[in-house]
Amino acid sequence: MFRIKYSREVALKLLYLIDANHIVDADPGELLQENAVFFKGLNDVESGYVFKILEQILASRNEIDEAISDRLIGWRFSRLNVIERNLLRLGVAESRFNDQRAVIIDDIVRMAKKYGDLDSFRIVNAVLDKVIP
Repeated sequence: MFRIKYSREVALKLLYLIDANHIVDADPGELLQENAVFFKGLNDVESGYVFKILEQILASRNEIDEAISDRLIGWRFSRLNVIERNLLRLGVAESRFNDQRAVIIDDIVRMAKKYGDLDSFRIVNAVLDKVIP
């Protein structure tokens, strides 16, 4: 069974860990292995999906951040909180290998409502709508 929503949440939590701790050279495989105890029954398919997302973001973080920054109207990228920043990264990175645009945006917005500030979902939705082709 493949739990894509759960996989996205695991990826978000690991991205938060990387960002909040200012980890520069994170290895997705090591990160998953070291933190596996915190994730309930992540199977091989789900681990592979999380790995793919993390690998995509870590390999092209500057490019992804620039694409997001270019679509922020009246905001600076540095002004986004850690959750918003990583939800946007997650959505952009996943859209590079998953063509289900509406599903990705809907799920990222759901996570913004769950983990973000009161209005985080609005900015996440607006930016992803502009960034994801």
